[in-house]
Amino acid sequence: MHVFWQHIMELGTAHGVNPWMFAVLYLVHHPLFWGTVAWLVVRVRAKKPVLGVIFLALFFWFLPYAYIFVFGRGLPLWAYAAAAVFASVGGTHAWREIRRRLQCQAE
Repeated sequence: MHVFWQHIMELGTAHGVNPWMFAVLYLVHHPLFWGTVAWLVVRVRAKKPVLGVIFLALFFWFLPYAYIFVFGRGLPLWAYAAAAVFASVGGTHAWREIRRRLQCQAE
């Protein structure tokens, strides 16, 4: 296990991405994103403007992936593709969950 983490850290150093920073951003973005979604639902129910909240939710959702895209150097194409797929699939799931919550609130 130690060899695995050492290899991950070496890859991170070689590509300018700190794996621990990515892990922290990944763990932190979930509660921030879902908290923003809860705020979004409240604002929709109150018929208040939601555009800023939507942008904030998007920011929190893409935060860990943006870290890779902004600070990664010389990453292989598959790493960018994997980050894009994870962000897209997760974002699609989140969008469906938001729509479901909004529909439940409307009923």
